[in-house]
Amino acid sequence: MAGTAALTMVLSACQSDGGQGSGDGGEGGDIIIGTTDSVPTLDPAKCYSYYCGTIIDNIGSTLVSYKPGETAPSPDLAAEEPEISEDGLTYTFTLREGVKFHDGSDMTSEDVKFSLERSLNINHPEGAAFLLEGIDSVEAPDPQTVEITLTEPDITFGSKLAYNVATILPSDGEYTAPDEKLPDDSTDDTYEKYVNENLVSTGPYTLEDNRQGESIELAAFGDYFGDAPQNSRVLVSFFDKSAQMVTALKSGEIDVAFRDLTPEQRDSLENDDSINTIQGEGASIRYMVFNPKLEPFDDPNVRKAFAAAIDRDRIIDEVLGGSGEPLYSMVPPSFEDANSPAFKDLYSDKEPSDFIDGKVELDLWYSTDHYGPTEPPLAETLTRMLEESGSFEVNQKSSEWAQYTSNMAPGPTGQYPAFLLGWYPDFLDADNYIQPFYHSESSFLRMYDNPEMDKLIRQQQTADAADSEERMQTFEEIQQIAAEDAPIVPLYVSIPEAFVRSDVEGVQDTMDASQVFRYYLIHK
Repeated sequence: MAGTAALTMVLSACQSDGGQGSGDGGEGGDIIIGTTDSVPTLDPAKCYSYYCGTIIDNIGSTLVSYKPGETAPSPDLAAEEPEISEDGLTYTFTLREGVKFHDGSDMTSEDVKFSLERSLNINHPEGAAFLLEGIDSVEAPDPQTVEITLTEPDITFGSKLAYNVATILPSDGEYTAPDEKLPDDSTDDTYEKYVNENLVSTGPYTLEDNRQGESIELAAFGDYFGDAPQNSRVLVSFFDKSAQMVTALKSGEIDVAFRDLTPEQRDSLENDDSINTIQGEGASIRYMVFNPKLEPFDDPNVRKAFAAAIDRDRIIDEVLGGSGEPLYSMVPPSFEDANSPAFKDLYSDKEPSDFIDGKVELDLWYSTDHYGPTEPPLAETLTRMLEESGSFEVNQKSSEWAQYTSNMAPGPTGQYPAFLLGWYPDFLDADNYIQPFYHSESSFLRMYDNPEMDKLIRQQQTADAADSEERMQTFEEIQQIAAEDAPIVPLYVSIPEAFVRSDVEGVQDTMDASQVFRYYLIHK
């Protein structure tokens, strides 16, 4: 708690520093947000985790973005919707005029070209450059025009540009980039020499201070092109233990607690009259991955038996205290037209013994330090569920996230036959819950190979319209095959919750399906 008090004093002391972030802000005071999450980087080319994305989203801007409550991206740094060529390959954007970077320079099309090419060329293994890999070229014919040409049509491309890997950075500042794409086997030092943690962009906040693992301080940017933030400054305080964060919230040392609490801690806050509970829309999912190249999951019947043993309602009750939604496809139910509960249709009336004889021994892996305090209880509940079926003998195994990600995948070198993972959407389209998991070459898992699945994925990506009936039918076929082959078993949709002091407003306005936590809406 002494650490939080010290950070509060830092926030107060910085209010009259006269720096680049001391411009116009809202009258909603200073906001302190607590989290047990972590921010490994603030470089858009390297970031690919939830909370570094949250910070970048509040400091940076992209050509398009998700406005609060919307599920389709709309113009942000772009002045209007892009003009798309008849062949679906070239997107022509006209930029807003008069946009300033935090360093005072003007944003032009050269900055857009530099930023997109930078993420692609750095090709950081921890980043999300793969979302931009469909780009063939970026041209800047004049200061207010950007032409992006794709190698092949992709109906999801506009949505991908809303992800923070496409954050626009100043091309004539401290950011550097290789002239061409770095090879996949580049050394860590090669990647890291291009990484810049002093984030400068055009968003509603400037980065004032970053104390790794302790706090990040943001200040309202007076020259922001959009509506001014409803607060002056935001301090994000990082807690090692969720119990410490709960104590800080109850005592008023922080204004908001967001990610992650145990069900018992949530209950204690829900019963506190000084705290309000804000529930958001669920778009993040949890699932179990099997490596079909390793025993015993090289046998599809073992995967199907596992799927038949899962009681999702029990998981939500025992592990989450009711704060979740059963997931019967990798596509969440919030995508109403695209969702097909194929696992429910195929396995709800089945038992593991319908697929296998005798008892199968398996290792079930989970991470000890990535998914919050409910991860060990989740592994325990799954273990009991499987063993109670009489068809499995389970060995629980765990490791820290760095080792976990190195050992689990990809491909035949993965050492974990069954392991738990989670997913936050990069963009709001059902494709983002399909292609990253099931495509034989572009999946980040690269454990599943089905030519028919690859064909269907490409078919929906090149559909005439994002919401066409034909595309929805293709999604249904994809989910049916995914359930029949069962390389992955979906478990549940997480329901995000924020706990806020009673004098804090605006949090409810940002808890939408995009999962973007917009600090600029929060005020007292």
